[in-house]
Amino acid sequence: MPVEAYELPNGLLGLLVCGGWVTIGVGGYLGFQHWCRHPFAEGEKNLAIALLAVIATVNSLLLAFSAVSVWDAYGTADKAVRGEAVTIGALARNLSLYESEQALRARDLLGQYAQVIVEEEWPAMRRGEASDAAWAAHDHVFSAVGHLAPTTAHESALMPEIWLLTNELLKYRRERLYASEAAVPATLWVVVIVGTLLTIGTAYIFPRTPFNTTAVGLLSLSLGLVFFFIVAMDRPFAGTESITPAPIQSALQKMKGWHDTGHAAAPTPPRAPAASQTPKQKPQEKP
Repeated sequence: MPVEAYELPNGLLGLLVCGGWVTIGVGGYLGFQHWCRHPFAEGEKNLAIALLAVIATVNSLLLAFSAVSVWDAYGTADKAVRGEAVTIGALARNLSLYESEQALRARDLLGQYAQVIVEEEWPAMRRGEASDAAWAAHDHVFSAVGHLAPTTAHESALMPEIWLLTNELLKYRRERLYASEAAVPATLWVVVIVGTLLTIGTAYIFPRTPFNTTAVGLLSLSLGLVFFFIVAMDRPFAGTESITPAPIQSALQKMKGWHDTGHAAAPTPPRAPAASQTPKQKPQEKP
């Protein structure tokens, strides 16, 4: 499907897809009945019903497989985006516990990386592409983390966790980019379109009556609805139902809040209870 088709509003896209299949189905049925005057015997009609059942079953399985595949790809992409946002927030929070200039620079670069994702890479992912600026920003974050020099035992204990989050950031980034490139293969499109045409075309041998015309139209509409779902969910980052960068924007907002306050506020240790001012009474001596 052309990328521009995914940018149409859902209502218009559904109207075009479903209306197109209804037009093909009913228009083909009426044209077939007009040009083909051959009367079909009862045995031929029974055979057509059997063929329709077989072809419709096979085509329904293909359409169901396509719908499940695009939905699974959508869920994988959404999970990758949320995982990357959580990793950005956790890495920024761990870096905020360092007081060095290198840690402050790493946090700033991490914020710049998140900003580039939202502003530059997200529009590129709608076209199934990645942003070179985002890759460069990620590499700068990795390099900055590599230059951290712990000075206390507490900072040294945090370094394995920081490196784990840094590698997790790369993992979720790659998963997000792979998901942005996901699309239904052209071969599968051809197979399901041909199978749908065969399903509808098998019903053309039934005589032209208002009931049969309505039945062909409903069959075409039901198949068109499945096609609409596949088209709407085919590209996770394109279209009205696309995944938004809201999780990463939320993590970025929290990072900016920490930056304004310098670092995350350290917890205040609990105050010791005040000593009682009432003088203790001496125990009375036994006679």
